[in-house]
Amino acid sequence: MLISKKHRVLFKRIFWVFVPAVLVLVVGVGALGFYMIHRLSHPARTALYGSPRDFQLILQKPMWYEEKWKNSDGTQAVGWLLLRERPAPVIILSHGYGSNRSDLLTMSFELWKSGYHVLLSDLRGHGESPVKWCGLGTYERDDLLSAIKFLKERKNEKGELVLDGRVGLYGIDLGGYASLAASAEDPIIKAVAVDSVFPDVNHFVNAQLKSGVGTNEMGNKLVDSQWTKRLAQLSMQMYLLRREDGEPALEAVSTATGRSLLFITANDTGVYDLMTRELYNAARGQKELVEVPHSHMSRLYEKEAAAYDARITAFFQQAIPVATDKKK
Repeated sequence: MLISKKHRVLFKRIFWVFVPAVLVLVVGVGALGFYMIHRLSHPARTALYGSPRDFQLILQKPMWYEEKWKNSDGTQAVGWLLLRERPAPVIILSHGYGSNRSDLLTMSFELWKSGYHVLLSDLRGHGESPVKWCGLGTYERDDLLSAIKFLKERKNEKGELVLDGRVGLYGIDLGGYASLAASAEDPIIKAVAVDSVFPDVNHFVNAQLKSGVGTNEMGNKLVDSQWTKRLAQLSMQMYLLRREDGEPALEAVSTATGRSLLFITANDTGVYDLMTRELYNAARGQKELVEVPHSHMSRLYEKEAAAYDARITAFFQQAIPVATDKKK
């Protein structure tokens, strides 16, 4: 069937009207997705406001070190390592999104006083990390496993391996997710404490987008739409060149064996409170849920910080107690 000249002209007009509009829409949507993920993966850096040096008079002698080690993707990690004089469990502390290792200094000192080695590092894209971007959880789990590999080979001044074969993990939101996800990858991890955590990277991205858009009804509907969620997911995979399948934190807790789990939540964390409770309900084995007045997603001060740190220390003392001379 031949198409008349009149119809051909009509088709051309329709083509040149609609196709450019569609292309502009597609490019615009793609650019919006990349812009959102770029902003989330480059949080504003906060400067370190302290170091273990602040406890120098209390420690009496240098028991901490500035450490550097390689991540599995070849990037470099930096942190502080507080050491005891003999082999002991190591507690690795991971700060939250938009924060840095300084926020966990007082907790690290309390754990050190209780007999543990303690490692504090800056997540990629945070603090003094030389990595310029944050992995939004897609790389942080592997970074944590690289830190454990580094600790397995670390020796003290006597030439002894510092690690006694047991590791404990603590983390806040992004750091908590990495801790839970990593806990299923290495049996040396015996205890995990997390504050305001989420089951997978997509939930985290959606929560961050909602907080960025605001709490008005239109903004929440936009972020909650399947279209926006799918756009963010695809943009994240393309931007970070890594796909995150399933719900790693949820899968880790639902298959947990031989590990103690502590979930910390607060009513003022909104969606993170709900996600933390869901993970707790899905967890198997030894687990505990604690509701605190305020999450460590924000900085804690004085009595509130002291009570919080004491609760974390008590958990690790019960889950992975430090060996005494009598036990040896």
